Amino acid sequence: MTVSASAAASMLLALFGCATDVSIYEPPTEEPTSVITFVNSSEQQRGTFIAFQDATACTGRQYIRFDEDKTIPAGNSRSTRVAAGSDFAFLASLDTVESENYAIELGVTGSGPEPVLSKRFAAIGCNSLVSFPVEPDKDYYIVLSGPESAGSCSVSVSEIYSGGMILPVKAKKRTSRETWGQPKSYCEPLLEPKAF
Repeated sequence: MTVSASAAASMLLALFGCATDVSIYEPPTEEPTSVITFVNSSEQQRGTFIAFQDATACTGRQYIRFDEDKTIPAGNSRSTRVAAGSDFAFLASLDTVESENYAIELGVTGSGPEPVLSKRFAAIGCNSLVSFPVEPDKDYYIVLSGPESAGSCSVSVSEIYSGGMILPVKAKKRTSRETWGQPKSYCEPLLEPKAF
């Protein structure tokens, strides 16, 4: 496992692993609200989304369940209602899977160097912490796709207007805080707004 894969695995363990403070997200029953459609655009990995009750501190983790499942299968989407009028913070992640490929390397045998076919494995998985302001009575579209860099998923946030027009929303990419045990917060302070 490489250093970056190890760091990503450590963060996922801290966020998902042993902690028992994760509850199930319940859509709000009072207005104002908006609808978010979560899209897993990966080809083979399941997507998981965790919302945070406090968007500033990233505390109060809640699995967003879809049809009694905590994940969205590859190539699928699911929608839920969220409270409007404040920031919505979430962790988006794709399962870590092993991919394999083959390479021809120069091996040494008793008669000297010879080409040898070798199998290599790579762990592929990623996660990203993101927040953005939710305005009332809007339709948002969050697309999760494969790693944009070591361990970091690509996440885009858009608003869908009547007539089908889709425009990007300025979202804030958050940096994670790796802690062990029962962490109080999962985010470092907010970064400057960055449009995805």
